[in-house]
Amino acid sequence: MPWERIIGQQHLQEMLQQSILGARIPQALLLSGSRGRGSLALAIEFAKTLNCFTPTRSQFSIAPCGTCQSCTQAKTLQHPNITILTALPTGKVDQESDFKEDVLEEMREQIAEIAADPYTTFKVSNANLIRIWQIRELNRSMALSTLQQGRRVVIIVDAENMNTEAANAFLKTLEEPHQGVSIILTSSQPERLLQTIISRCQQLVVPPLDDESIIEELLRRGECTEHEAHIIAACADGDMSAALEFIHEDVQEIRSDVVSMLRSALRGRDHRIGIAEASESVAEHRDKSRALTYLRFMSVWLRDTHVIARTGAAELITNKDLEETLVKFASAFGHTDLDRALRCIDRAAYDITHHVSINLTLTTLLMELRSILGQRR
Repeated sequence: MPWERIIGQQHLQEMLQQSILGARIPQALLLSGSRGRGSLALAIEFAKTLNCFTPTRSQFSIAPCGTCQSCTQAKTLQHPNITILTALPTGKVDQESDFKEDVLEEMREQIAEIAADPYTTFKVSNANLIRIWQIRELNRSMALSTLQQGRRVVIIVDAENMNTEAANAFLKTLEEPHQGVSIILTSSQPERLLQTIISRCQQLVVPPLDDESIIEELLRRGECTEHEAHIIAACADGDMSAALEFIHEDVQEIRSDVVSMLRSALRGRDHRIGIAEASESVAEHRDKSRALTYLRFMSVWLRDTHVIARTGAAELITNKDLEETLVKFASAFGHTDLDRALRCIDRAAYDITHHVSINLTLTTLLMELRSILGQRR
């Protein structure tokens, strides 16, 4: 019995449901993987199931009923046994109530957005750290008795955002677990967590979603055409949050820009000017997410080029509506080291994610692609 709000991840759903059925509920669980893969959605559904008054059971599965008082409270994340802890904005504050009303309102909106769609990328402005006072407040609340039947569940979203003091305080929390409490950490960058924290958690890796799951969900939501859904899924890299962001982008415009960027890098005369202009046009917004979108579309374009060059099977490509343009591109550049080119794009995405200058990264990448695609194997 799959949890209805979870996209794919059948194996992880079964593992978590079995832990409930077998009364082997972890006191500390780390779900490693981005929100768009379903780490937060899995954590919330797990918490709902643990607290449901009348869950639907079978021999091998368990799911919340969706109608009892507990499920009604959990639906909006206003459940007394479920706590969501996230990064907060910078500022000298010692408790949540110290924030200005507009910040508090944005924090309430974030919880509402997560409740409505756990795959959302909504984040409070300038929120980048989980502070020690949040952990101390968490410890105080866990020491209290539950106000309602069920199990207290604390979900720490993007746990890698704990600063040093918060991480050390949280480590003590794990060393002295509370009865009837489960703490679930989600993290897309678990390598940033203290190893001593990781070692005290049961760790489950949330893998990328398959394209078909993303396509099915996009079509279910009715937010794009089937053709657009296939392109978006191919560019989303197994991440539903990324796919949802692409819906608001002009797919045709981005693809056109990507092809123009590649042509700027590969043309013979004045290529340096073309590369500089192409890089600046993407970097001027200082938007890492936008830059990563361009890189994903570039990867898909080169993969299509690789498919046509190696197999001639145009029915296997993603950009089917641009088959003629791709065939021409493949005839010119399809017999170069495209695998190396794709690795360069992956490295550029890593650099941008880790705060290297977007302009510098794209300029370097386009120069590398010029060198690679200009050489026949």
